[in-house]
Amino acid sequence: MSSKSWRFLLAGFAASSVLAATAFSVSTPALASETGDTRQAVVTALDYNSTDWTYLQVPPAIDVPLFYERGFDDSSWRTGQEGFGTATGCAFNNPGNVKTPWAVNTDILVRHWLHIPRDAQQVRIQGTVDNDAQVYLNGHLVQTARSGNCNTGAIDVVVPVTYLDCCNLLAIRGHDYGGSTYLNVRVTYVKP
Repeated sequence: MSSKSWRFLLAGFAASSVLAATAFSVSTPALASETGDTRQAVVTALDYNSTDWTYLQVPPAIDVPLFYERGFDDSSWRTGQEGFGTATGCAFNNPGNVKTPWAVNTDILVRHWLHIPRDAQQVRIQGTVDNDAQVYLNGHLVQTARSGNCNTGAIDVVVPVTYLDCCNLLAIRGHDYGGSTYLNVRVTYVKP
């Protein structure tokens, strides 16, 4: 190898080393800021198709006073798994999604207890209903969802943190107007 080739090869190694060192020093601070304490994690407190819901189906005109309150006695209600609905109808109405039957032209009252830490932020209830729903957390009406025909994401509300307790009650009254039924929700929060 000639001395000219040798010098060119050494210059190439030196340049590569400088580039590598520069790239490493630039990427290291970016990586540190991405993994710092400022990043927030979204936690699922209650997922779609969850179990241990208490539920009751009633005619639409029947009022069940205070079913959404924490002290309400639902011990005589059945226990089931989400999604609630019929086996036919919209894309959600299939055996993979419907776990508990909900009869057409009725209302369904559902209740589920869940733990959300008191310092949780952005507590969000999301889901799908056919047709409409009233959504409560710890006795507070947080959303009236008017879906019509199984619109994905019709239930979508961020709950005020002042409504939170250590053990929380999610209660929903789903309304059906014929054809098919469907209800399935989840609850998430941001952990600081």
